[in-house]
Amino acid sequence: MKEIEIVDDPEKIKIIIEETRSKILNLLRFRDMTISELASILNKDISTVFRHIKKLERAGFVKVTGERRLHNVPEKIYGRTARTFLLAPESYKKDVAIEKFSKKRMETLIKALKSIGYTVKNKRELMELLLYIDDIPLEDIENLQMDVDWGILGKLKTILAMIKIDDEKLKRLRELIRKKD
Repeated sequence: MKEIEIVDDPEKIKIIIEETRSKILNLLRFRDMTISELASILNKDISTVFRHIKKLERAGFVKVTGERRLHNVPEKIYGRTARTFLLAPESYKKDVAIEKFSKKRMETLIKALKSIGYTVKNKRELMELLLYIDDIPLEDIENLQMDVDWGILGKLKTILAMIKIDDEKLKRLRELIRKKD
């Protein structure tokens, strides 16, 4: 299993961001599972989970890792192909689904800022600025020739974005986000 896989293909991102498939990948983070186990946990029909698993398998996100027999019926066990999938929608022209995904990520980021004690002066303007920052091309990461852990990768992405953002936008970002007193 790879440690990190950067996913920048828009078609693959559409596959991974679908709600049920995203839940399946999250469950497989903890351990490999069969379709019936996933269906039971997700409270979904086995045929539905099977279709989602097959899409994830064709896209290269999951693979068969084994097989078990329950009452003499063989059942495949599925696992992730990477411990972490780093979605990089900023590396290509966005379509409607990817724009919606990016906006949802930025809304989550704003909620996270608020949850740790920051106030947001103008949510709409901050959203536009965050989407601009999210669009900064970070193709340099794809050229990384060494293994790094998740923390280093996050810091590297932050540094590259900071280097590429102009001073006026950085100043405006500081004005829009303030720590509560």
